[in-house]
Amino acid sequence: MATDKNLTLLKISEELDEEEVKDMRFLCSDHIPTGKRMENAQDLFKLLEELNLDICNELLYRIGRFKLLSDLGIHDMEQILKQPENCKISNYRILIYNISKGIDDKDLHNIIYVLNIPKGKCKTLKNLMDLCTELEKEGKISPNDLHLLLNALEGIKRIDLKKKVEIYLNDARVVRPLQESGKQQGLKMCTQETGQKIRCPAEVDAKPIISTGTNTHQEVQQTQSIVDDPTAQITNFHGEECSSAEQIVTSTASSSNVMADTFQSLSIHTSSNKPIEEYKMDSTPLGICLILNNKLFTDTKYRKRNGTDHDAEKLKEVFEDLGFDVHRHNDLTAKEIEEILKQYQKFDHTAMDCFVCCILSHGEKDIIVGTDGKHLQISDIRFWFSGSQCPSLLRKPKLFFIQACQGTRKQKACFITGSDSDLETDASVPEDRDFLFAISTVPYCVSFRTQKGSWFIQTLCTCLEEYCCKKYDLLIILTEVNRRVSEKPFDDKQIPEPRFTLSKKLVILPSSLRTSKQVADSTSVS
Repeated sequence: MATDKNLTLLKISEELDEEEVKDMRFLCSDHIPTGKRMENAQDLFKLLEELNLDICNELLYRIGRFKLLSDLGIHDMEQILKQPENCKISNYRILIYNISKGIDDKDLHNIIYVLNIPKGKCKTLKNLMDLCTELEKEGKISPNDLHLLLNALEGIKRIDLKKKVEIYLNDARVVRPLQESGKQQGLKMCTQETGQKIRCPAEVDAKPIISTGTNTHQEVQQTQSIVDDPTAQITNFHGEECSSAEQIVTSTASSSNVMADTFQSLSIHTSSNKPIEEYKMDSTPLGICLILNNKLFTDTKYRKRNGTDHDAEKLKEVFEDLGFDVHRHNDLTAKEIEEILKQYQKFDHTAMDCFVCCILSHGEKDIIVGTDGKHLQISDIRFWFSGSQCPSLLRKPKLFFIQACQGTRKQKACFITGSDSDLETDASVPEDRDFLFAISTVPYCVSFRTQKGSWFIQTLCTCLEEYCCKKYDLLIILTEVNRRVSEKPFDDKQIPEPRFTLSKKLVILPSSLRTSKQVADSTSVS
């Protein structure tokens, strides 16, 4: 019987062309040794038999060779594969295969261009499966991390294929325990107010610290139950009513009252009873939001930044809802960061009201680190977007949110016991006016990150979602971000540090509410 099947498989192998053999090899590449050479389908079938893998029928079904399945006496493969235990090919491989078949040579060329693949490698990339295989080897994509592919498909306007990836990610999302990266790993126990011991959900955004004695720096890891900020799931951009008090934890509700009092106190009036002026924030789009997301620091002393993609995705979601045109770039060297920033420096922002740049990377005091380990001064970034260097952003808010360590020191926990008017008298303004740099931590100190994102960025996004729709000034929101980050119930402490030269109140309404307001204003005028 086995001989008859082998004869049939031999006959089938003669029906399969070179491209189909490569497709099948890709689909079952999780099961076969890397680098194993196969000249034809017969070699592949023989190897699968040696590995005792009964997968040939599924391979033929996945590549659409139903007539060949019929030759094997299989007529109900679809019903067979409805039983999960019968599926040997991963959903990830099937996804990449199906998307690859929807990509023509022009699309592939554009994806390679968007991803900035070196010319030397381009010659060997015949299809998207080849490209994804190469990206897997470099650690840039994986079955649970396809953000690079999502960005590429969005970049070439293949939203239909991007949607398939999103559906796969939603279906495949599984909670996994945190696995720390880096030379030093360990567990740190933290005490809540109840005295109960819990694990601290922190991963440090800092370069590895080499021990000089018996006291070693230990990275800490988390249990899934206490990873998220209590308000992480509370969002409301789409209605006029925001989250009710019942939806927010008690501490957050009480902090809202404090914020309301603070907000009122900032509504300062001059002696002429003139309120503080606000920045114009009603253009469409409001401006560009640039996200520079560094995760992999290959061949450097810096660790992989697990969780950073969650920050980038959350920032994209929040700023798109606020009406910004979001542009994202991943894994950039210091030189590439500089080149991209200078592109946006030269961009004409005249029709826009604001510019936002989010940088997620390793860092040191007043420094951003590129994926090559080289440094970029924050002061240089500020200079490139100053009034003299970027005139189209003069007198417009330029917001920089930086998630990066500023050193290697940990902040200590301390235990508790018992404006002027904005009149302009000159035609000129300082070139360093209207900046805001919100940095995740203070100088010389570390910044914490979990597998679900960093303390600072996740808290920032949550607060923007909660309070922009209530018309709070951005500085008030950042004050609340500082409070929430600093009061996280762990031994390790962190406090962000906003630095600003803003000269007006900055209120960023979500695009849905801003549109409603504009309609109401035009109606009242008419």
